[in-house]
Amino acid sequence: MNTQLEQAFECVVNVYHQYCILDPVDDYLHLNEFQMLMKEQAQPFLRDTKPPYLSENEFIRQLFQQADRDQNNYLKFTEFLLVFAALLNDAHDKSHDVGGDSSGHSH
Repeated sequence: MNTQLEQAFECVVNVYHQYCILDPVDDYLHLNEFQMLMKEQAQPFLRDTKPPYLSENEFIRQLFQQADRDQNNYLKFTEFLLVFAALLNDAHDKSHDVGGDSSGHSH
């Protein structure tokens, strides 16, 4: 039986693979694939973290460039995890912003 965390790991890997095989078929996220992933899977993150002076596409492009540590114009899974860590951190911060117990947690 998979634990919740194991299921979450599988989900992240599956979403990564769902988008990295679009164009071209490989095991990397190119900018167009990364843009599609972010727009379809991370809209709340984009809405809450995009600076008002940037377009959504420009913000995504900057996230891509920051994560592309070796500057080869695609993200391997380990580089994608840098963006995913920011997504997780945003989700964690939101868990403190909504009602909940006296510690600020909603869980």
